[in-house]
Amino acid sequence: MNYNQKLKEKFQYHPQIRRIAQHRHLPKSIYCQIKEQRIMREARRRKELNRRKHSKPGSVPFVSERKKHIVAVVK
Repeated sequence: MNYNQKLKEKFQYHPQIRRIAQHRHLPKSIYCQIKEQRIMREARRRKELNRRKHSKPGSVPFVSERKKHIVAVVK
């Protein structure tokens, strides 16, 4: 393990070593959760597009993702 670290330090400015060193390894459970969230987000987006496509024009307003999560505005 120390040998690997020393090699990485010695050749840290080499482009291929830098590329390998910058990889972020995630635990499998977190990686799978991210993947699942991405699938769910895509499904919600697709469903909204289909709802907009098959309803009367203007009846389903377009709301941006940022504004969807706002519950109330306090003045």
